[in-house]
Amino acid sequence: MVAENLSKKGRLKEVTLQVAGGVVGLLGPNGAGKSTLLALLAGRLKPDGGKAALFSHAPRDPRVLPLRAYLPQTPRLFPHLRALEVLEGARRVKGLGQEALEEALERMGLEGLLGKRVGELSGGQRQRLALAASLMGDPPVWLLDEPTAALDPRGRERFWAWVEGKKEGVVLVALHHVEEAQRADRLLLLKGGSILEDGSPRGILGSMGERLSWLMEVLYEEPA
Repeated sequence: MVAENLSKKGRLKEVTLQVAGGVVGLLGPNGAGKSTLLALLAGRLKPDGGKAALFSHAPRDPRVLPLRAYLPQTPRLFPHLRALEVLEGARRVKGLGQEALEEALERMGLEGLLGKRVGELSGGQRQRLALAASLMGDPPVWLLDEPTAALDPRGRERFWAWVEGKKEGVVLVALHHVEEAQRADRLLLLKGGSILEDGSPRGILGSMGERLSWLMEVLYEEPA
């Protein structure tokens, strides 16, 4: 995954990065550019400048689409569909077998919700359903925008267990909870559409979290 001088007017300022593998967390306040960066890499937005590539192809290239999962902050699920219908639809679109569906629903703990309609589910249940549908089949690239924001602690653990069980590929994830930064292999701190820091969680936060106060004040403009 490569971004070279990638920009979107008013949202992102000539961001350059290269990711070969592992879990890369994006931290920053609202408006920092996290969602825009993910949408550009997913091909959902067109850049005003620079370029992005997944596996040496443009994000909109049909050859790339089966290789990546993209989950925006607010996934669009039809409220009249039952949870099982959502998962079955995702399975058929991806051309996967039944075992992929069963793994996804087990990963996110959806076994007791399959007969319920999306409109009957809580926000956390809908998010678990959206994650199961998006990540089904374990595509090599995951582009996830605050996937744990609506999840309770148990749901967050289910998600991170799935991430940590991923054998290879790239997970680029906008983090909603600062404490989740330690689960990443690499952190990007964004503010005002630019990358402030890029490094390991230990290097950025400190071995004992001693830089957290600095992060809260500089990044979020509030005391720790």
